[in-house]
Amino acid sequence: MPIFLEPDKKFDVVLSADRDKPADKRPTFMVRSQSMRGHQEIAEVLDKLHESEATVESLFELTSAKLAEVVTGWRNMGDVKPATDFRDFLTYQEARELLMLVMHNQYVTPDEKKS
Repeated sequence: MPIFLEPDKKFDVVLSADRDKPADKRPTFMVRSQSMRGHQEIAEVLDKLHESEATVESLFELTSAKLAEVVTGWRNMGDVKPATDFRDFLTYQEARELLMLVMHNQYVTPDEKKS
C-alpha cells in the first residue's frame, strides 16, 4: 500500500546537527508522509530560493508556512511550543534541511543509518 494512503503514517525527522545526541535528548520533529504532490509543493518552496524576484520575507514566510503544514509535533525541544512560528526557533538553513528530509520521506532513524 502506498505510504501516503496510511492515514496515520508519520515519521520522525532529526536534523543533521542533532543526529549524534542521545536518543532521549535528541530534538525530533514528527512529520506527515508526503505523496508525490506533497513532494512537488515542498520542492516549489525550496526552488523559490533561486528565483530572482524572491525576497527574504517571502522565502521565510513560504518556508515557515509549508513546515506548519507538514510538521505535526516535536520532542525534546525545550520550551518551544507547537504553536510557535518556525521562524522563531529554526535558522533558514535548518528549515530548508527539514523540508528536504520531509520531501524525501526520510523516516530512517539516525541509529539505522549508522548500521
